[in-house]
Amino acid sequence: MKKILLIHTGGTFGMMPMEPEQTLAPAKVQDHILNLVPELTRLAEIDVLTPFNKDSSNVGIEEWDLLSRLIYERWHDYDGFVIIHGTDTMTYTASALSFSLRNLNKPVILTGSQRPLSQSRSDARLNLIDAIELSTMDLREVLIVFNQKIFRGNRTKKISIKSYHAFESPNFPPLGEIGVTIDVDNSRLLKSEGPVFHLPGFYPGVVVLAVQPSLTPEYFYSLFDQDIKVMLLLGFGSGNLPFPKPDWLKFIKTSIDRGIPVFIGSQSIQGDVNLSLYECGRQALESGAQSIGQMTVEAAYVKLLKILRLTSHPDAIIRMFHEKWAGEI
Repeated sequence: MKKILLIHTGGTFGMMPMEPEQTLAPAKVQDHILNLVPELTRLAEIDVLTPFNKDSSNVGIEEWDLLSRLIYERWHDYDGFVIIHGTDTMTYTASALSFSLRNLNKPVILTGSQRPLSQSRSDARLNLIDAIELSTMDLREVLIVFNQKIFRGNRTKKISIKSYHAFESPNFPPLGEIGVTIDVDNSRLLKSEGPVFHLPGFYPGVVVLAVQPSLTPEYFYSLFDQDIKVMLLLGFGSGNLPFPKPDWLKFIKTSIDRGIPVFIGSQSIQGDVNLSLYECGRQALESGAQSIGQMTVEAAYVKLLKILRLTSHPDAIIRMFHEKWAGEI
């Protein structure tokens, strides 16, 4: 029987109603998971670990490093790893793990729930069963398993607050679906043979700005006086930004002149950020701005934080961003 490490980090999955307000608060359900979901013991030998118990809104670079180090140090002790995680920032953590743990030869799977395990009609039970079973299979990357879908973690976005169909992979097909059978598209899986290596660290020097109609960039020039290394602008459609009024083109040129690379994403969920399609994007491209292509904003942001841990040279940042690290491109 395969041996799996189940890592509980908090989130909706493990919350319990508290009297009298019925407010949801974290509970130590990690001690009771195997009792609440006894089917798990028929799937694998499971150890449970709780490195922290947090709302995922409070999970960031320190927790990403803690998780990646924890998994790497126990890599040879287990056949797979399952992380119970809050849904709000699950895609950020999945991206972070995919960039920190490289050349995987076994699965690292994130899952969670929209309703707590303790409540009726919870999706937590099935999500966890699916994740544990998949963790015993030959899957060699960081995955999100949710609502009977298998996603590459760094290609995934949270799309719903209320639906059990909470995640989607807008620019890359799901890796599989779970029904009566588990159907995995092996042609899309990463096929690393290892050796696994750990690349720790993130540097929080990226600013993300969502451009809005008539929003002047004058509000943001003071950012250049801060310790900013990269600017990520979210434009419209294929990456278009307004100019000459308001003049975002001047803002881009100022950033690049100060040695701060500018990357452009889109507020649209699906599609390719192609700056050459329209004049509003082409001017930005000619000024030196970089497209994030089909990457999710979450993956692009986390990858830039990882790159900044390695270099602060603008040309190196751009070169490394466009390299394929873990199937994110």
